[in-house]
Amino acid sequence: QRQHKRVGHRGTGRREEDLDGAEPRERSSVFAFVPAKGLKEGSVRNWLSFVEGGRDYQGRFGMCFCIESEEDVACAAVRESVSDHGVVICGRAATCSQKLHNIVSGIKALKEGKIGSGRKWDYVLFLDDDIKIHDKLIDNLVDTMEANRGKDCFMCTAYPFDVPALGACFLSYCVAAYHMRLIIAFSIAFKTTFVWGGCMMYRTQDLLKDAYGLVSSWENGGYSDDLIASSVCQANGLTIMCNPSNVLIQRIPKRTTLKQYWNYMSRQVFVLDTYTSGWHKRLNHMLIVIHVYLSTFFVLAVIQNLIRYGYGLVAIAWFLVKASLGHSEVYQYSTRLAYVHLMRWLSSNVSAVFFFLCVVLGFFAMTSFVRSMDRLFAQLYGFSGNLECSTKKKGKDGARADNDKETSWYSLDWGWSQYVRMWAALCIDVALFVPAAFKTLVSDEIDWSGIRYTKRDGLIQRVVHQPGVPPKD
Repeated sequence: QRQHKRVGHRGTGRREEDLDGAEPRERSSVFAFVPAKGLKEGSVRNWLSFVEGGRDYQGRFGMCFCIESEEDVACAAVRESVSDHGVVICGRAATCSQKLHNIVSGIKALKEGKIGSGRKWDYVLFLDDDIKIHDKLIDNLVDTMEANRGKDCFMCTAYPFDVPALGACFLSYCVAAYHMRLIIAFSIAFKTTFVWGGCMMYRTQDLLKDAYGLVSSWENGGYSDDLIASSVCQANGLTIMCNPSNVLIQRIPKRTTLKQYWNYMSRQVFVLDTYTSGWHKRLNHMLIVIHVYLSTFFVLAVIQNLIRYGYGLVAIAWFLVKASLGHSEVYQYSTRLAYVHLMRWLSSNVSAVFFFLCVVLGFFAMTSFVRSMDRLFAQLYGFSGNLECSTKKKGKDGARADNDKETSWYSLDWGWSQYVRMWAALCIDVALFVPAAFKTLVSDEIDWSGIRYTKRDGLIQRVVHQPGVPPKD
């Protein structure tokens, strides 16, 4: 039974019992942290969606941006576009990833009363700066946490749906396809073992007290906020909640270079070789082994069946050539011979036929899935087909009006060419996991947003900041 089912009143922030005439009780307070680095395409638009989401939430809402330094271009952009919200200058990371360093710095600033107006906050929310939230998100997260209070519910998360920009190149589709495979794990049930670092909600006191050593694990050699959080929850029998409707749009830039794509794939595997305990190490390495096995099996199956299809096409082409040249024995019995050859090929290549049917079924399942996501976004974001309507509906201030200039930046109204590209991108992602895993085994270094990280025994041991290198996420 879904105990936290919400009424579809846009932006009311009330649950069912609040709409029956009873006195509405005050909503829990939420303080959001946004670790930001650099200014990416669409960053300001995303930040404004956070502001709008906070306004639509009926409880007390605060927000702070955690930025490395004053020299970071994100700092000036935040103060210009969302000046009502604070900025924490975190400094450079030395013992963990820069994102985790920013997160931990924000938690410490809240604990010391430097931000948050010295008030008590019920929940802490972490948001990546490359997502656009809808106005139901904060309500959904709070309702989910409160409906499952006392059931070992430690945190609540959301999950992304990556959408290539209009006119995006094929490699941008490859980046978007990686997260598409992970959506199943988040969207089938309210309880999950997976965490997405782009949106995480915790009870404030749990983080301020460093419950279960989560914050310490982030700070001391941590690389991935979500993977560490997931391992801590599983190791301590804690529940991770994810409302299936908490899906967020994550826009993929129009242009992605081969170097950027390979770095992205390498980072996705690199994170699986980071861990905080022996149990965490075994879990992550098991995931690598399973993924490598399945990827290898898929690649070999594709190669084998492509050879079979190619042989069959050559045989058909040769038969048609002979028939067109007027060979009497071929022309006279062409229909019967074609049928015999086809049946002979099918009987000797049953696995190839089955593989082809699976590919076709998977392709149409993907098209149905994308159309379903488009319908879901129409309900959550209040638009259909593209995002150009979402900000024009609400003109509360000049900043939002400026944001209206960026219209039609995304669309799920795909034609067959987009579906074929996404299907091909899924296949490329699966195939490239194997070399990316090999790179992880032979190299302890990775570049992420202009910072080089070196791991040892699953922890970040060395952080080298490369001057003048802009973020390339």
